[in-house]
Amino acid sequence: MSSEEFFNEAKSLLPGGVSSPVRAIKPYPFYTASASGSKIFDVDGNEYIDYCMAYGPLILGHNHPAVKMAIVRQLDKGWIYGTPTEQEIALAKEVVKYYPSIDMVRFVNTGTEATMSAIRAARGFTGKDKIIKIEGGFHGAHDAVLVKAGSGATSLGTPDSLGIPLDFTKHTLQAPFNDIGAMTDAMDAYEDIAAVI
Repeated sequence: MSSEEFFNEAKSLLPGGVSSPVRAIKPYPFYTASASGSKIFDVDGNEYIDYCMAYGPLILGHNHPAVKMAIVRQLDKGWIYGTPTEQEIALAKEVVKYYPSIDMVRFVNTGTEATMSAIRAARGFTGKDKIIKIEGGFHGAHDAVLVKAGSGATSLGTPDSLGIPLDFTKHTLQAPFNDIGAMTDAMDAYEDIAAVI
């Protein structure tokens, strides 16, 4: 089947035909058949250079031999336990070793969970509620950050889509990227800023 045919079938099973709005490419997304190194090959016979790398996790590229071997070694032991593992500790040690400013690590499954955890930790640590997010950046798919700018850096945002209660946006401001003046204005306008993300 072609990408177009896969997409037509997917539209009857997945809202919008995709599992994430970022994949909603017009007129239809390409469907990947395989990938290796920096290349993705679609079902239509096209080859692409993958600059995205699964939005970060594939820092060694697709199908890297060392990663593949580690996966193969783990398969006979099982792969999702839902319990702590020795590998979790080993990876945390590596992160802390190479990033001296980091004392402890929390592993999560997605960037959305990472930003939710970071915002929650900042609010808990500071006792403050508001956050400032940078305009145009993707900060996860949770209600606290799915906010459009208000009338300026000192005004609270509005929901980015249907289904986000207005109350969720009353703690989120948005500042333009690389605009120190707007950031300063936002910080000065509210005393209860917990974090900038």
